[in-house]
Amino acid sequence: MPYSADISRSSPGCFLFLLDRSRSMQEALGGQPGRKIDLAADAINRILDAVSQRCSRGMDIRDYFDIGIIGYNTDGSGSPIIHSIFEGTTPDQPFLSISKVVDVGVPTERQVKEPDGAGGIIEVSRTFPVWLEPHAEFGTPMCNALQYAYSAISDWVTRHPDSYPPIVINVSDGDASDGDPVPFAQQIMGLGTSDGNALMLNVHLSEVSAMPVQFPEGEEGLPDALAVTLYRMSSVLPEGFRNLAQTLDMRVGPESRGFVFNSDMVTLVQFLDIGTRGPSTIDAPGEIPYDGELA
Repeated sequence: MPYSADISRSSPGCFLFLLDRSRSMQEALGGQPGRKIDLAADAINRILDAVSQRCSRGMDIRDYFDIGIIGYNTDGSGSPIIHSIFEGTTPDQPFLSISKVVDVGVPTERQVKEPDGAGGIIEVSRTFPVWLEPHAEFGTPMCNALQYAYSAISDWVTRHPDSYPPIVINVSDGDASDGDPVPFAQQIMGLGTSDGNALMLNVHLSEVSAMPVQFPEGEEGLPDALAVTLYRMSSVLPEGFRNLAQTLDMRVGPESRGFVFNSDMVTLVQFLDIGTRGPSTIDAPGEIPYDGELA
């Protein structure tokens, strides 16, 4: 059965985040407060912290996952700038094991929005590790970033041929400045391990004021061509992901894709949480089970 491989220290999982850092990410999310880049950076930081907590056993961080973050924008002349966020890594070799990711996080106090338990949102002060600072300027070389992601994922699956398939999570406002990104995303989705093809998930943060869309089964109802493009770049969700989404009262079907449009902060964190909790979580004999629950 595909997408059922055990995750353990000897057979880790893999997450690669791609973050659009173009000028348009400085704009407000459609109909909602806050810049897109701030929402995206905070959500990724919080998810990395949650993943590290799930992998913690006392003071020991068990290396169940390899994680990379690639940011992409251009310079003033339009030349692509592809950043590997973790120090000592490169865009085609962006991964650190989760224990090393924890080592490079900087504890920082931030104001974050959280559910108030009564259907509303409140802003509270939390101290949590920060790996990613909000930065956004110039253009959106998404095709170029996807090419680097392809190289990184190709190398990873060669070294881990029987692991749970890698997961790429692209957070963008969707307006690629260097061509059509769909073929490049499809190349990534063509990679895989013996357990299935790599999964491509997309978060679309748009300035367009339109109803949020979560895990659609088709293109009908998507607000514009940019949303359609990112939808076409997204994988059909495996059963484990769909089951998890249903526990969060999200409507999903057998053809739902890993795509959301104009999520608020809570939904954005939920989406990234699903992306990082979806894999099978049964460890090999002798390992302490990784139960997939937030610490």
